[in-house]
Amino acid sequence: MAKGSGVTPELETPFNKTIKKVSLDIEDMKFNTAIAAMMTLINDIYSHGSLTVDELKTFVRILSPFAPHICEEIWEEFGEKSLCSLAKWPEWDEAKTVDATIEVPVQISGKMRFTISIPADSDKDASIAAAKADERMAQYLDGKTIVKEICVPGKIINIVVK
Repeated sequence: MAKGSGVTPELETPFNKTIKKVSLDIEDMKFNTAIAAMMTLINDIYSHGSLTVDELKTFVRILSPFAPHICEEIWEEFGEKSLCSLAKWPEWDEAKTVDATIEVPVQISGKMRFTISIPADSDKDASIAAAKADERMAQYLDGKTIVKEICVPGKIINIVVK
């Protein structure tokens, strides 16, 4: 069961992303993708191992349009006097919906070899430097000359060798 209050730092970004996704999907009547986003959040919660009471209350409120009866029961168990369906809808912080790191594929001469995790705001030079610094890169560069370095920041890194 949930313990404590406040926000778990590891779950802050997934919660904000899910609140945003569910809110926008309900407006656009994309109910299946809203449910899928909540399922992804549940997987993140299981991976983390716990959540706070405040986070559980937030989850119950975004689940309420899809499972109103059980959410009202859970809401009542929290000791709330009003209905869950009348509670204020959770708001998301746009700055917290952005991942701090991203996975970028690294290609050698146009063939995808591996992915690296880099800061989301990395520029071209930093991305290429991170790819070259990866220990997996050595086997592809051994005895070869770099002809060209291509990088679309945040999307892909391609190093052409000869």
